[in-house]
Amino acid sequence: MDDRIIINSNQLKAIVVCATWPTVINYGSGFLAREVGIDMWLSGAIGVITAIPLIYISLYISRNFPGRTIVEYSHDLLGILLGKLMGLILTIYFLLYAVSAISMYIHHLTDFLLPETPFLVVTILHVLVITYFVWHGPGVIAKMGIVAFTMAILFHFLVFLASLPEIDYSEIRPFFDSGLVEVSKASLTVHTFIGMIWLFIPMLLPSISDQEKSFRSIVIGLAIGGFFFVFYFIVEIMIMGPQVVALMRIASMDFVRSIQITQYLHRFESFMVALWYWSILVQAGTLTYCALAAFMQTVGIKEKKPSLFIFLAIILVVLTYYMAYDRVFFLNLREFDWKYYSLPIQFGIPTILLIALGFKKMFAKY
Repeated sequence: MDDRIIINSNQLKAIVVCATWPTVINYGSGFLAREVGIDMWLSGAIGVITAIPLIYISLYISRNFPGRTIVEYSHDLLGILLGKLMGLILTIYFLLYAVSAISMYIHHLTDFLLPETPFLVVTILHVLVITYFVWHGPGVIAKMGIVAFTMAILFHFLVFLASLPEIDYSEIRPFFDSGLVEVSKASLTVHTFIGMIWLFIPMLLPSISDQEKSFRSIVIGLAIGGFFFVFYFIVEIMIMGPQVVALMRIASMDFVRSIQITQYLHRFESFMVALWYWSILVQAGTLTYCALAAFMQTVGIKEKKPSLFIFLAIILVVLTYYMAYDRVFFLNLREFDWKYYSLPIQFGIPTILLIALGFKKMFAKY
């Protein structure tokens, strides 16, 4: 899949921002509140900081293979068979993360805003939009990222204004109330939401215009997106308290309904979901593109064909319906089981490739 469309530094920042904040405020706040209570925002901050070295490692490996994706150069580092196995693992990984993002948006619509609309109808419409983006490649997704970033700024600005009368910093003290070890451990939950960043960046790197500044752009995007969701966690704790957040399936929706501005703007949550939607759309589109690109590079498909995208759309609809229709199943999957699948891949793949690169360079000297 050869989409060598140039993504500039600002667009790259925007994509990373969109990959960082929208899903973690959705379900992640409830997960973290149940784990560490008022320290959920500290776990979020630690999760963002500890993501930086992993991003650096991924970029370091990729820069040894300019113009090639992680799937393509894994064949050189691991051999054809293991390289194809890694390509297949990444395909499934990106696809399931895309389905997870799609599911979270559909839950907002079908559970809160459009409860009378059939789940399958909303799923099909959303998948069609994502498939359209993927058909046009990363360039269109990157441009949409700029729009989404603007909407994210407006979203958090409104949250700040609406929450200002109720901000009380005593609500987030004492720090590390759950203990340093537990708070640090909970940061792994944050990685189950943002850890795909250091894996999809090597898929997009050949399309990025300024390779030398890519690390700086990614870290800035991560810092902005991290600030967004850590700020959201703090305000959530101040207004609702960690006990209430821990009780919620989708705490972000209940929070938006709790802030003071709803006294003056009725159905305010509809407007906020519309702002949030752009970021989750870019995230789902990016991950779906990476899944398709990884699949095509693994099996050796060179050209985009309509039949391939029809098949992709069907797979997305089926997986989303299976994963998300039962809300209890989705909640348990994301909170308890997801980490056993995602974390070994997120930490294992960069580690394996870094070791393989080290051996390759060492043997090249002799």
